[in-house]
Amino acid sequence: MKQVIAYSLYGSDSRYMIGAIKNALLAQKHFAGYEIRFYTGASVPDWTRSTLALIPNVHLVDCDEPEDHTAKLWRFKALADDQADVILSRDTDARLTRRERLAHEDFLASRLDFHIMKDHPIGHNYKISAGMFAARKGAIPEIAQLIEEQACKDYYTQDQDWLAEQIWPRIKDNCLIHDETYDTQAEGISAVKPFPISKEATLHHIGAALDENDRYIFDIDRHRAKAETGSDRYLAEWLA
Repeated sequence: MKQVIAYSLYGSDSRYMIGAIKNALLAQKHFAGYEIRFYTGASVPDWTRSTLALIPNVHLVDCDEPEDHTAKLWRFKALADDQADVILSRDTDARLTRRERLAHEDFLASRLDFHIMKDHPIGHNYKISAGMFAARKGAIPEIAQLIEEQACKDYYTQDQDWLAEQIWPRIKDNCLIHDETYDTQAEGISAVKPFPISKEATLHHIGAALDENDRYIFDIDRHRAKAETGSDRYLAEWLA
C-alpha cells in the first residue's frame, strides 16, 4: 500500500523550514515507509531543499504558483494521485507523533473513506482541518476536477473553507472522526470515536502550531501550557 503524507512548503520562515525537516525525520519513526511529499515553492532556501533530499522517502514537487494563502492548497493535489492508496494532509509547523499514527491506524482499520481529527480544546472545530485529515484513493472521484476548478482567494482560512464547501458534503456520510471535544455527530455510515490513547497534557494535541524550537505559536496555547506543565514547549512523548 502506498501512503503519502502531503505538505505545502513555501517562503523561508524557520518555523516552516525547520518544521518540514523535523517532520521528515519524525516520519522515519512514526510513519516508516510512507512517502513524505512537499509541494515546494521557488522561495524555499537551498539549504532546506538539500537537507530534505538527504532524508529517506522525501519527494519534492516544485510549484510555480503564487506563494500566498492559496499555496496552502498545493498539498491537496496529492488527493488526485491515482498511484497513492491513502493521502494524509499535514502542516509543516505541527509535529508527527505516535498518538497520531495510532489514530491513523484506527482509520485504516475502519475501512471508511475519509479521516478527520479534532484535538485542540477550542481551535479545531472546522468541518475538516486542512492539516489533520486523510483520504483513501477514490474517496472523492471528481477530486482532480475540483482542484483544477478551485477559485482561490488569498485569506488565512482559504484551505479550511474550500474543504468545508467542496469536500465535506462529499465525504460526510463515510468518514471516521476522532473527536473528544466538540460533540460531532456522525452521518450516514460515519463514526465518531475518541483517540486511541490520551494526551499527556491538554495542549499536547495533534496539529499543534509550533515554532522551530517546538514552542507554541499562539499566545493562548503558550499561556495555558505554561500554567499546566510549566513549559511553553510542546512536550509530547516523542520529545521527552
